[in-house]
Amino acid sequence: MFTAAAFASAAVLLAASIPNTDAHGYMLIPESQFQGSANSAWIVQIDPVWASDSWDGNNAGSVETFKSLKSANNFKDLKTLMDDTSVYGADCGFTDPNGTPQPIPTDGKATFSRALVHVGPCEIWLDDTKVLYEDDCFSKYGNENQDIKSVFPVDYSSCDNGGCKEMRFYWLAFQGVDSKTVWQSYKPPSSWNTWNQAPTTQGDTPTTTTAPSFSFRH
Repeated sequence: MFTAAAFASAAVLLAASIPNTDAHGYMLIPESQFQGSANSAWIVQIDPVWASDSWDGNNAGSVETFKSLKSANNFKDLKTLMDDTSVYGADCGFTDPNGTPQPIPTDGKATFSRALVHVGPCEIWLDDTKVLYEDDCFSKYGNENQDIKSVFPVDYSSCDNGGCKEMRFYWLAFQGVDSKTVWQSYKPPSSWNTWNQAPTTQGDTPTTTTAPSFSFRH
């Protein structure tokens, strides 16, 4: 059973280094909160940080290259990799970390606004608990038809009794641009989600506790 909790969700995208007009999606459930209208664009596009002649754009070969280089580059998880804001940009992006609280999904899922259409790893965290990781989220959860929403299985049990305050979604998408491979970084279409705790005992007077403000690292 989940407590009467809610997530205030704000998809955190990275600060732009190259202008982009493509829409790639954002976390829909729990819904991302934006500073202004919803913005589903990637924000940072960079050359691969891990050097190799085997990068192959938006193809399975890039996933195999990524997997083969993880050990040599001391890969721990996407969070550790992409929290390096000097490379992957600022955390807040277009989103509002103090947005409207969203209900915790009760179906054990998190839903993206569209299909993931690029190969590459993704990861979901609830506070300090990693609840999902795949080396290639396109093959696992994506679709060439972008109108088919990607749905991720999420174990929200760590949120029981007010046990979690935020969700973070990381996606490192591999794309081919001008005959070379680039990394497109998302830190949640990615989402920040904060919760407000309410009493669950029947007969209690409903109250909420303002979710703490988060200090974003830049």
